Amino acid sequence: MNQSLLGTVIAALLVWEALLLIPMVPGKLIDTRDFSPLPRWQYNSFNVYLTSLGLASFVVAGFAMAGQHWAFVAALVLSLGYIAVFAADLGAVFPVVPDPLPVQLLVLEAIALASAGVIAVAAIQGVRL
Repeated sequence: MNQSLLGTVIAALLVWEALLLIPMVPGKLIDTRDFSPLPRWQYNSFNVYLTSLGLASFVVAGFAMAGQHWAFVAALVLSLGYIAVFAADLGAVFPVVPDPLPVQLLVLEAIALASAGVIAVAAIQGVRL
């Protein structure tokens, strides 16, 4: 696979991942868990991290489409960030709240975790080109 095509694939996957993240906003439509037991700074920091991850994905996707080789490294870092978030939530590591994980959120996070794995593999391939 050439660099241009791989850059397009990375860009599409990063946008896909960011769009998957949008409905998973803590305490909203799909993620209906009660986060009040968490200290406010943890909750706010978590939201800032998720927002930064999503925004950075759109930015890196643009640079990947523009053919910037460094975007593969950035995509790998972002994919590891997504993997960490979704694995921690699915593994009940963070955030730890008394409410169970809603089924819709479980399904979306499993899909997003798998997608992040695909991004990591594609990004590694891009770095090697």
